[in-house]
Amino acid sequence: MSNDWIDELVKNSDYDTRLAITAWVCKHILEHAKDGGSYRYLIYDRLGFDMDAYGVLQEAGALDISNLFDLQKMEDIENHVKENKIESIKKLVGFCDEPGCYTEAGCGFPTDDGYRWTCYEHSKFHEENKNENT
Repeated sequence: MSNDWIDELVKNSDYDTRLAITAWVCKHILEHAKDGGSYRYLIYDRLGFDMDAYGVLQEAGALDISNLFDLQKMEDIENHVKENKIESIKKLVGFCDEPGCYTEAGCGFPTDDGYRWTCYEHSKFHEENKNENT
């Protein structure tokens, strides 16, 4: 089954409609990630679709999204990594790669040694701004 018709429909929709639908879907998927529930609960109850949507949304990745999301589990893992200062898996949970820092990484930038993921405090952007203000 091909979902090319979806790409064509979206392509032909106006910007405001695409933005509104995307925001609505993101809101409901985030609620699903926070509150939990099955794939069927996501598509039938949260998103309001009928039985015909099952295969279309499954092929589009909704089943994978539903199965992967569990924000509470991720929060529990993050807390465990912080409390036990587990350096070896910081990157897997999205923490700053600076040793001893357990802040969420929000800055990524290339370096001579590869690529770094850091919090703002340990980023080159912070250093550049600090140098400009001194």
